[in-house]
Amino acid sequence: MAVRRPHLQVLLPLVLLATCLALATGSPWTRLNKIFRKHHVDFPKTQPGLPNSYCDMMFERGIDGRFKNTFIHAPMRSIKRVCSVGGVHISTGLRKSIFQFRVTTCRYKPLIGSYTAKTYSRHIIIACWNRLPVLYVE
Repeated sequence: MAVRRPHLQVLLPLVLLATCLALATGSPWTRLNKIFRKHHVDFPKTQPGLPNSYCDMMFERGIDGRFKNTFIHAPMRSIKRVCSVGGVHISTGLRKSIFQFRVTTCRYKPLIGSYTAKTYSRHIIIACWNRLPVLYVE
């Protein structure tokens, strides 16, 4: 069975919805960027207190309730660079990094009632607005 990739037709309406919500609240890109940092940036990488407890920080950050979340282990300036010279345009508002980033993906496993973490290197795809990352595309 092939790995399913996100459909851009589904992601674009989500980006537009987030944009509309942010516009209604003022300083839109700044707020969306702050949410992006809370949900997806962990630099330097947090060291878990117990083995296999890295993803517990999702609860501490108030972002539990997600079945999957990815953290990027790079300085914000490197991630922001993807929105300009460090990334290539792939779709309306979406850019793919030229270089790979270290990331950790947390997945919720209902059978064990907790998250598991997997760390690896990959190119990231983010939505940018006003040269700021505002959405991470899994």
